[in-house]
Amino acid sequence: MSVTTAPPTNVVRCVECSGPIRSVGYGPYECADCGRNVYPRDGLVRPGFHWEIDGGWLTSVVTEDAE
Repeated sequence: MSVTTAPPTNVVRCVECSGPIRSVGYGPYECADCGRNVYPRDGLVRPGFHWEIDGGWLTSVVTEDAE
């Protein structure tokens, strides 16, 4: 999967250096700046949001209830 040049504004940020998180295929998510592996258990998924991949970047998206 290719990563776009610039991360979107809603990209998930690293807990260590605040760098953008990218999706590297089947491996764990990875910080583009420091290389730290990021997992859902790290507590980065905020209540009312979920993660999606957008152009190779891990993004935080509002979860909307389907009515």
